[in-house]
Order: sequence, then structure tokens, then C-alpha cells
Amino acid sequence: MQNQLNLMSSFEFIAALMSIIIGLGVTNLLAGAGRAFYRRRENPLDQVHIVLTIATLLLLVLQWWVTFKWNTEVNWSFDRFLVLIVWTIALYMLTVFLYPPDLSKAEEHQGRFERNRAGYYSTFIAMCLLDIAQTGIRGELLKPIWYVPFVGQYALLAGAGLIARRRGYDRFFAWYQLIRLLIWSLVVRRYLVGNAMAP
Repeated sequence: MQNQLNLMSSFEFIAALMSIIIGLGVTNLLAGAGRAFYRRRENPLDQVHIVLTIATLLLLVLQWWVTFKWNTEVNWSFDRFLVLIVWTIALYMLTVFLYPPDLSKAEEHQGRFERNRAGYYSTFIAMCLLDIAQTGIRGELLKPIWYVPFVGQYALLAGAGLIARRRGYDRFFAWYQLIRLLIWSLVVRRYLVGNAMAP
């Protein structure tokens, strides 16, 4: 009835705020990456930071795509809304730990990720747990059966990053995340899970 009257549905209302938050994250990443590239002579680009930037951008886009699964939800409650909003805020905060908004030129010469490692990994763990929570609320926790182990491995790897505090581990985590997300989004979702955006 709402769509026939050309009114905004509950999902569209909630998705608008989620899209704004994720859009701010994408903007922060692109602006930070642009600044880093522009200042690459004074502050050489860091491999870990570049790979984490690409992986986080892919993660934001993929998670925004996944939120469309909520489009058939009719009965909304504040707790469902809150889980989704906190989940998207966690996604945004990943970008803040990669590219703090008030970073000065002098600070860029120091290791950005080394200073923000704990914040990034902690937020990544929170994002994984919130992803599992929002999937559980939607009733699709076991669809597919390997979803929880797949997301859980990222939380465990981020936890190991908090403990390890080693540059080599950061490099492993960045590349592992990027490669796995590419395989997940371009192969697994397309051929094994179903990638179509259908109502």
C-alpha cells in the first residue's frame, strides 16, 4: 500500500541512514587515500595501509549490498534498527582508524596504522560480531551453514592482530582479508550463495 501511494517504506527509511553512514565511510577512505597519494613524495605509501584501504572499501561496498536482504522486512523494532545502525557505525569507524579526520602533515610521517592498530582490530572484531547478530536477527544465521565460521575466522584473526602487534602479521591480515573478500564477493556469492538483488 505504501509503495502504491509512493510513500517511503520502513526499509527505505532505515536504509537511507545506513547508506549515509556507509557513504561517509567510503568518502573518508577515498579522501584519505587521495591525500596519501598526493603526499606520497613526503610520506611514501605504505603497503599494509594501501591493502587495508582497498579491503575496507570492498568490505563497505559488500556490506552495503548485503543490507538489501532486509528489504522484505515489514515488522521493525528499535532493537533491530539499533543493531543495524551500530553495525554500520562500526564499518565507518574502520575508515576512521585508517584515516583519522584531523591528521596533520607532520603526523602523516609517523606510522598511521601502527598508532591505530588496536582501534582497527577491536572495531573489526565488533563489526564481525554485529554482522553475526544482524544475520541472526534476520533468521539467516545458518544460511549457508558455513556463514558463522566464515565471519568468525575474521574476528579470530583480528583478535590475533591485537595480541601479535607485529608488522608481518598486519601485512598477512591485510592481504588475507583482501584476497578472501575478493573471492567471497566475486566467486562464492555469485556461484554458491546467490548474488542477485531480488525483492
